[in-house]
Amino acid sequence: MFRKHAKVIYPRFGAGQVIEKFKLAVDGEEKHYLKVEFFNSAVSVSIPVSKAADLGLRKPLTKKNLLEKLDKLGSKVNITDRTLKQLDEQTRSRLLSGGIDDTIKLVNTLKSLARKKREENKNFSYTVSEQMEIAVDFLKSEIELVLGKKALGHYDL
Repeated sequence: MFRKHAKVIYPRFGAGQVIEKFKLAVDGEEKHYLKVEFFNSAVSVSIPVSKAADLGLRKPLTKKNLLEKLDKLGSKVNITDRTLKQLDEQTRSRLLSGGIDDTIKLVNTLKSLARKKREENKNFSYTVSEQMEIAVDFLKSEIELVLGKKALGHYDL
């Protein structure tokens, strides 16, 4: 599925590279793993090959596909009471999905919420700010990997 040196995208951490493939005996059963290092972080993770897709590990999008999806970035979201009630659950699931569509929806929702809070002269909670930072960093990492660092200037992130 993923070869050594393959560029990959992983939920929460963003763009990285498979630096090693190895076997490890767990409970007497030998399993294959991928070790992934991330470009914008000192973090590395070991992912069981058999669960890589379930855990959200994927190939980066093509330029064309990413550009199409980025057209939705910046869409305003109507913040309702229902949105606020489901915010924690939606944020968690979208961050963990590793999908670009989920991340863009999350960034749009959180930016709309930030606008609403500013209009009401209210503060944005630390937790929501932190989640926004994670989502934006994830999105930036794929944009930078696929389109190049200069492309980041074209998007309001």
